[in-house]
Amino acid sequence: MNSLKDKLSRDKKKILMIAYFFPPLGGSGVQRTLKFVKYLPQFAIEPVVSTVRHGHNFAYDESLLQEIPESVKVYRSNSLETLWLRDLIEKFSGNKAGKAEKTQTQTQTPVQTTAQIQPQSQAQIQTHQPSNIEHRILPPRTSLKQRLFNLIDDYLFVPDSKVRWLPFGFLSSLKIARKEKVSVLFSSSYPYTVHLMALLVQTFYHKPWIADFRDPWVGNKAMAKNIAYRQKADIWLERQVVRKASYVINVTPSITQMYQERYPEYAEKFVTITNGFDPADFHQVSPYSFSKFTLIHTGILSKDRSPAALVRGLELLVEERPELREQIQVLFVGFIPEEFVQMFKQSAVADMFEVRPYVPHSVCLDYLAGAQLQLLIFDNSPETKAAYSGKVFDYIGTQKPILGILPEGVAADLIQTKGIGTVVRIGDANGVKEAVAKHFNEWSAGGGSLDSAARCVEFSRVYLTEQLASLIQRLS
Repeated sequence: MNSLKDKLSRDKKKILMIAYFFPPLGGSGVQRTLKFVKYLPQFAIEPVVSTVRHGHNFAYDESLLQEIPESVKVYRSNSLETLWLRDLIEKFSGNKAGKAEKTQTQTQTPVQTTAQIQPQSQAQIQTHQPSNIEHRILPPRTSLKQRLFNLIDDYLFVPDSKVRWLPFGFLSSLKIARKEKVSVLFSSSYPYTVHLMALLVQTFYHKPWIADFRDPWVGNKAMAKNIAYRQKADIWLERQVVRKASYVINVTPSITQMYQERYPEYAEKFVTITNGFDPADFHQVSPYSFSKFTLIHTGILSKDRSPAALVRGLELLVEERPELREQIQVLFVGFIPEEFVQMFKQSAVADMFEVRPYVPHSVCLDYLAGAQLQLLIFDNSPETKAAYSGKVFDYIGTQKPILGILPEGVAADLIQTKGIGTVVRIGDANGVKEAVAKHFNEWSAGGGSLDSAARCVEFSRVYLTEQLASLIQRLS
């Protein structure tokens, strides 16, 4: 590492980093670019950031701004992500629908928030009913307003809804590149719009370009539209990015291999730089004090990633060991679909579940450090099998075991080969029951902590940034 720093210090370079998700936006999508920005100066590379002025996300985290080095310039440009279109559609959809939604909202049982819950509280969801997890959730009706939003998103916003930022983001990024005399361009998706910005900038400012794919583009089930022209557009746009970029970074070896097979003529362009954990994030952690053995899940739980096996596994566990009902709790911090909240409420172990809203990243780490078992829940899609998930690295940094309800894939392999937790196959409620009992027994006997960070040192954000710095050096 020192030799690379010495080499780079003799030839300091600037890199323009185009990213939509950047502080004060929060969530897992922010962390990768933020950590590159934080650590690149250690390798004599000066990042310059081009991002959106008023971005939209489910989470905001002002505390992340403190991680941006004072030497780093951050330029923010306007986008067309205003609320005028939403207001117009709401008026068009009529007051009657709006009143109906308001009435429905008022009659729903509210989800508990952090402000309503005292530390070391007992579980918050108190309904006891027989379990019938698979058939109890009815799909909600889609309102006229939502159908109009979906129509616009499906047919107008190509490649994604952030395309409204494209004209301003491109012009601003081109101006910044020329003003700052950057030597390398960098764009990080999602959204894929940022790669189109970088492609346009490179057309007028001829410098090497690194395209960073936090997730695949074509074949990404979570983002794909089942519309023929959209699928064709995605294929064509992805190919243009791959053709023009100097390097294309993927976050797992299996995704890199997938792209090499998809584009054999550009196979040498694809490299792997995984996500990771920042050791510095854990220096100031103050573990939250829980009164029970706590399983925790943080961040987003998408609708495809059902916690049904977790719920049923806990039901089986308390049937065998009723005393554990008062000794174990499950905490979800972040965004979780309402249908899953209802699943918890209608289960026979409703009193073991607690749901809290999104919190700043530093607070999230306090929760993780205080819990005893970290939850990772995936679906069974091919894309998921090839992904680690950003949260797994925060889990590693807290040095606590992971319970993964996962398909075979890179995340399951990581947990098993590094010995940092237990993997249960999707739908295996008995496996969940046995795994929770195992980790509870270990904790009760005074164990439970691991040296996960030492076992997974290759996922340190500093080490990963060094890999990016090496690519930049090669390009120059």
